[in-house]
Amino acid sequence: MKLHLLVNAGLFQVAWFAAVLGGTIAALAACAVLASHAALRGNLKSDLTLAALLAALGLGLDTLWIYLGVLDYQGAVVAPFWIVALWGALGLSLNHSLGFLSRRPFWGALATALAAPVSYAAGAALGAVSFAGIGSAAAMAIVAMAWFVMFAVLFRHVVPAINSIYQEAHNATRH
Repeated sequence: MKLHLLVNAGLFQVAWFAAVLGGTIAALAACAVLASHAALRGNLKSDLTLAALLAALGLGLDTLWIYLGVLDYQGAVVAPFWIVALWGALGLSLNHSLGFLSRRPFWGALATALAAPVSYAAGAALGAVSFAGIGSAAAMAIVAMAWFVMFAVLFRHVVPAINSIYQEAHNATRH
């Protein structure tokens, strides 16, 4: 595995712990480091677009889950900024350490569907989130299904389209 992929994976893990344990400021700092890594790799525009898209999706989805009683962020009525920043950090990894997932969209969606509930459960164990009234098994099933559908679409259509747009723009400026 290439060193930059390991660096990105490690930085994403730092971002996860920073967000869950440190809150908004720590999450933003970790995202800045991840963005710096993306800039060094030459993918900054597409990576920032993916980060913004995933942050928006995360804000909407986690807020919906609060509203539906799937998750509880210590009584918040809107997804806290640290989780939105964590979604952004995930977007900054899609072209790097998680890039292999978009080459096989079904398997990538399945992998994220399996990993996401574990991540939320770890966050719950650390007191950052709790599974609301529906119980942890039902909440994790809802998270898994939503992530499968969302990432199937992202890996099949959205990530390649965004990367193609920026690659074409880059090629056009070289001629």
